[in-house]
Amino acid sequence: MRRRKQLSGAQIFLWTTFGVGTGLVAGFVLSEWVGGVNQTRVRRVAKSLGHSSPVHHTSASSARAVEGALTGEARLSGCALEVVPISRNSVELRGWVGDRGARTLAARVACAVPGVDTVVNSILVRGEDDRINPGDERVTDQSA
Repeated sequence: MRRRKQLSGAQIFLWTTFGVGTGLVAGFVLSEWVGGVNQTRVRRVAKSLGHSSPVHHTSASSARAVEGALTGEARLSGCALEVVPISRNSVELRGWVGDRGARTLAARVACAVPGVDTVVNSILVRGEDDRINPGDERVTDQSA
């Protein structure tokens, strides 16, 4: 016949105190390591939980992702567009297109790439941006 070993009241109290104490110490250590809880941090965490995994690009990978998206767009197949990385999650579009619709489409496709926050659209339109008006000889390029 097996005898059941039961914990005494003192042992239950001891183990309960040990568990609560360990939890408190772990909580204090984690709060010092991770930082305090405030309304801004709680909102940021809640917002990130609502999204799928965030995309973090380097400047070069942002440019490659936009190039891939532009290449996949059939209406832009005849356009020679260049994607220049500016900074992390920011790119600049350069090149020539046939009409304003293609220029807008290229910008929209680039903006739709996950992780790309800023798109500088420097695409020029043939027949509009390459026209020289007679008598207008002044320099209009103000690039740095």
